[in-house]
Amino acid sequence: MKEVDFKENINCIKETAHGRYRIVLDFATTGILKYLIRDSHKYVWVHNHTTESGFQWQKYSLPVKEEVQNLNVLAKGLKFDFILPTEEFKPLMPDWKGGIELIQLNQLPPDYLDLDKIKGNRRYELLKIKCDYLFEVVIPSATDYGTLVSPDRDYLQSLLNNPEVDWDNLP
Repeated sequence: MKEVDFKENINCIKETAHGRYRIVLDFATTGILKYLIRDSHKYVWVHNHTTESGFQWQKYSLPVKEEVQNLNVLAKGLKFDFILPTEEFKPLMPDWKGGIELIQLNQLPPDYLDLDKIKGNRRYELLKIKCDYLFEVVIPSATDYGTLVSPDRDYLQSLLNNPEVDWDNLP
C-alpha cells in the first residue's frame, strides 16, 4: 500500500467486512479511552494485559494451584485478561500507562472465546453475537497507529463528530 493510500485511511471509517467498521487511529494514547467508553455497555474486557514491571521479578499473590489459596511468589512477564464493570474501570483510565487492548461489551464472554486463537471474521461474529460488544480498541505501548473496530457505524461517526476530540492530534 502506498503512503498516500494509507494516510487516506487514518481517522476515518472504513467497512472491513459486512457490518464491521474500523478507524485507524493516528498515534493515539490511552487518553482517548475517555471518549470511547460508554455507560450503556456493562463491562470492559482488557486483553493481554501485562504488569508495568513485566521484565523484573516482583512479589505477587497468585493462584499457583486451584486447590491452594493464592501464594505469594516472585513472578515476571505476567500477561492476563481481566473484566471489570464499566463503572469500576473508568476511574483507572486517567492513570493508565502504556498500551491497551480493550473491548467494551454488554455480556460476559463464553469461556471458549480465546482472542489469541480466534481471529478475523469469526472473532467479531462471536463478539457481536455472544458479547454484544460496542468496540474493540488496540493502542500500542509505543507511539504507533492503533485500531478501533465496531459493528456500530453510528457510534464511530459520533466519535468523529465529537468536537472534544482533536483528530489531528489525538490524546
